[in-house]
Amino acid sequence: MIQHTIKSLLILGLAAAIIYPSLNACAQQAVNSKPGTHKVIAYYFHTNTRCSTCIKIEAYSKEAIEQGFPEELKKGTLEMRIVNYEDAENRHFMQDYKLVSKSLVLVNMVDGKQTEWTNLKVVWQLTGHKDAFLNYVRKEVRGYLAKG
Repeated sequence: MIQHTIKSLLILGLAAAIIYPSLNACAQQAVNSKPGTHKVIAYYFHTNTRCSTCIKIEAYSKEAIEQGFPEELKKGTLEMRIVNYEDAENRHFMQDYKLVSKSLVLVNMVDGKQTEWTNLKVVWQLTGHKDAFLNYVRKEVRGYLAKG
């Protein structure tokens, strides 16, 4: 009888050890993607080769977002991610966002799912006009944030 009880407890413990991480992951995903949650992700995509203009676009993009939207960044409704799309684990972004060169892409996320995206191609034309660049990026980000 005692052996049977110990065996049952061991089996229950093993089952809990196997099931708990899955349940915890599901619960965490549910918390992170509550119905009605909205987030905007600003991706700056670059490659291994980085020219001065590409570095400037990254710097201006970060400045536009970090200085223009500190509260949204803090709340998590806006994220800025710098990604090398030549890294093996990031190559899918080339097809996901039809990347042909370094790019600033805004992605609208609702309930943890991408609903739309925009490649802000005009940044290339504005690298010599910092104020216009910052205003353009902030206007586009504001438009995406308003969709939430």
